[in-house]
Amino acid sequence: MGNQDILQRIEGAIKSLTTSDIGSSVLARQKQQRFVRVVSEATTILDNARRIIMQSHTYDIDRIGFASRILQKATEGQDPSGDPKPQTNTNTLESKEVIAVPSVTDSTMEDNIEEEGFEDTLLDLIADRTGIDLEELFMQGDTTSTDTFLAITDGWLKKSANQVTGASDGTGDFDSVDVEDMFDAMLGAIPKKYLRNRSEWTFYTHWDIEDDYRNVLRQRGTGLGDSAQTDAIALAYKGISVQNSPNVPAGQALLVPNNNLVYGIYRDIRIEQDRRAKARTTDFVTTLRVDCHYEDENASVVGTGYTGA
Repeated sequence: MGNQDILQRIEGAIKSLTTSDIGSSVLARQKQQRFVRVVSEATTILDNARRIIMQSHTYDIDRIGFASRILQKATEGQDPSGDPKPQTNTNTLESKEVIAVPSVTDSTMEDNIEEEGFEDTLLDLIADRTGIDLEELFMQGDTTSTDTFLAITDGWLKKSANQVTGASDGTGDFDSVDVEDMFDAMLGAIPKKYLRNRSEWTFYTHWDIEDDYRNVLRQRGTGLGDSAQTDAIALAYKGISVQNSPNVPAGQALLVPNNNLVYGIYRDIRIEQDRRAKARTTDFVTTLRVDCHYEDENASVVGTGYTGA
């Protein structure tokens, strides 16, 4: 494949992916849907979370509910006392721009066996890595961080309204070497009105925490313990799923109902080419606007300080 053929393939890929008739480099609608789907499927947490396609740079997440009893005894001929009013709260997604510059070498294009499917393959590769990076941002984001990427926005760990901390000397909320004590402390920190359906909740943990929990089950000498050791069975603690994620920092876990995790992607996702002929490489400059929040930050808890045995 000659240089001209490579350039034609690059031009063809961009035209196939974007709305070229207006020269905006914005992903075409069907390609945007594919990109967002692959972003979501790239990671467990994003796939479980609630995704919002933002029609503007900000989006209000509204919630409404009654904080106390609204029923009372009915008395004939007498108006009920009180005037119960629902409480309303709003969390706001404020999209921040992120950029990726994945490169494709000429040799990759020359050796590509996808032929006509090259454009979708390229899009899927970019979206897959984007999903992994976004989950890291949404989980670990902290505007005070020295990491400029993580400082873009505050993530779910920081925005949670409930925090428990482990210690080995009895001064913490849980014993830092006891994984089940950590889970119990996290459950204890959740206002019980939120725990009506445990099947909706998940412990998202660092890999070491899930692995230690498997070892705890193994030591009990039961069929479940054997399966936890020999098979990749899904784990649960007191009816709540336990899943590990590489984007949860060491020693930490997040307990939350999945639909309480919310993230937004602004609909205009752009991909533009930047040809570097001397390096025989083409950069595909990808930009999008994103943010994350909870629907209700009170229905979440972060455990920090687990060290293991």
